Amino acid sequence: MAKSGKKIDSSITRRDFVGGTLIGSGAALLSAKAPGLVSNAEAADAKAPDFPQKMSAPLNTLDKSWTGPGGVGDYASANGNTHDVVNAAHTFRNRDFDARMASAADTGEHFDLVVVGGGFAGITAAYTFLKDKPEARVLIFDNHAMFGGEARQNEFEVDGHRLWGPQGSNGAVWPLEGAKKIEMYSHLWEELELPTEFEWQEAKNTDLKIPKDIYSPMHLAWEETDLGWFHDGHDMAINPWSNRFKDVPIDDKTKQDLIWMELYRQPPEREDWPQWLDSMTYKQFLSQEMGIDNENVDNYLNPFAAAMGCGLGTDVISAYQAFNFIQPGVNQYGRQWGIGDPTDYVYLASFPGGNTGILRHLVHRIIPDAFGDAKSLTEIISNPVNWSALDRPKQPARIRLNSLVVNVRHDGSPDSAKMVHVTFLKDGNMQRVTADRVVMAGQQHMNKRVVSDLPDGHREAMGQFEHSPILTINVALRNWKFMDKLGVASVRWFGDDMGGWFTTLRKQMVLDGEEPMPLDPTKPTVLTMYNSFGIPGMPLENQAIAARMRMFSMSYAQIEQEVRNQFTKMFGPGGFDADRDIAGITLNRQGHAYLVTPPGFHFGKDGNPPPSEVIRQLHGRVGFAHAELLGYQMWEGAAHEGERAAQQLLDV
Repeated sequence: MAKSGKKIDSSITRRDFVGGTLIGSGAALLSAKAPGLVSNAEAADAKAPDFPQKMSAPLNTLDKSWTGPGGVGDYASANGNTHDVVNAAHTFRNRDFDARMASAADTGEHFDLVVVGGGFAGITAAYTFLKDKPEARVLIFDNHAMFGGEARQNEFEVDGHRLWGPQGSNGAVWPLEGAKKIEMYSHLWEELELPTEFEWQEAKNTDLKIPKDIYSPMHLAWEETDLGWFHDGHDMAINPWSNRFKDVPIDDKTKQDLIWMELYRQPPEREDWPQWLDSMTYKQFLSQEMGIDNENVDNYLNPFAAAMGCGLGTDVISAYQAFNFIQPGVNQYGRQWGIGDPTDYVYLASFPGGNTGILRHLVHRIIPDAFGDAKSLTEIISNPVNWSALDRPKQPARIRLNSLVVNVRHDGSPDSAKMVHVTFLKDGNMQRVTADRVVMAGQQHMNKRVVSDLPDGHREAMGQFEHSPILTINVALRNWKFMDKLGVASVRWFGDDMGGWFTTLRKQMVLDGEEPMPLDPTKPTVLTMYNSFGIPGMPLENQAIAARMRMFSMSYAQIEQEVRNQFTKMFGPGGFDADRDIAGITLNRQGHAYLVTPPGFHFGKDGNPPPSEVIRQLHGRVGFAHAELLGYQMWEGAAHEGERAAQQLLDV
């Protein structure tokens, strides 16, 4: 979160630092006063080398009041990591299921391929396997109530309008030629017969300049929107980059550093620039190469870098990771790569519910009636799920929801085993299936616990993966006349508020000749916020844990109130009234949303290979696939890794 220099004075006692996140005793946690901020004393304690080991109790006592409402439709009970998912995962993490595994009931089912994880990597692995072996039997496990991983959406019904907002994964690099140029293209786009050109709606009854996606106006293309900056106690500053921050209450040095950050165009030229960038943090590059050593600039960049995909801020991420997500300064190495500045020609094209639309097309290919008799783009995206079609016996692909895989092991030595046992928990019952092959399509923090016969090399490599949380908030509004009156389509705000730091209107794609949502100040819309909860200054591992604690410690009611208060402060002068104008607020907590890559992650350190290189090697009949193996998490990368793992296993 961006900081305004205000002192953090909320307190969390040491007894609350447990289970890798913050827990309390049931309702006491959910009603506590603002436990989402870590005090200076606890932050100092968190820097101690043994900090992570101090936290051993389970996080398995959350209830529905923590999750909050999930909107309407098929995703209503699957808004992010719900209390059910978090409770089950932490019960597993603390090995409470171990005694039950031995007595798991064998379902009698055997599959050619079992996939653990129903996100992009897992669904693509199944799709790729079935393309080569269309008569194979494939089972996909997902521990959520809905497939998709982070490619899920929130849905709202407001004043007769159906509205969508992304839960997480959001945006395909666009246009396709630009995506190919920067190597962020998946052939699946055209293979799934998705449109290769798009028309975007035009706003009605407003002169505001409105962007096409959520991320670009955060900073990459501030010129493409009417942008407001808000500081407590001050009027909204409109389009501050256009007048050298004349109306922004920041010091002159910070203003000059921000301008220089944008003007920086000639970084040091060297043949080994990727490896060189991976030898330092982004903060070190800013300071040592750009001459910007300014905490205010760091705090400006931190939530932007985190939300774009880096997970945390400048102090811990590799400068090469910052390049991957086209952060200021390092983005200029695109020129040395021969692609120029990507901010000049690419942005992220997003369906109404984010990348849910792409994911559903993959599901439609492996289970053709998963969305009923869907044929058009709109029908595949918006038709209700045909639940009975997902896990039918005898069909090639099956998806088994609400199923937590707790153990994967070979039947004998991994070198000579003929099959793999997969144990899972569903509806309170421990069960087991067998498979010829398994793709572990989840993150490494779970893989290293689930695959019980994992070799030491894989386990050690998986231990190098650190993850940060993201809280995605979708706010359904009855209108946005107050934004039109203030003259802002996008807003960045500064302070210690836990309810967000940035939001924006966005134009929707025209699908099958229709606008899926209105874009008119008098009509409803959804505003989305991505919040990372980073605490700069901590070592990476401790900061990632502390960030999760901040997010998990807050009840739905607290975050809802934060949003209402922040919107009232910002938009009240434009006529906003929270009781009248907010139709719904949905939270999507992703405890391990993004891989955070420190220096050395991408190219290895001390002569050792990067961890992803180790994990991509098959372990007997088990392969591993996740976008994080590329070091960054985009749908295109997830699809690439899923395809790679499936192709490896086709040869087994």
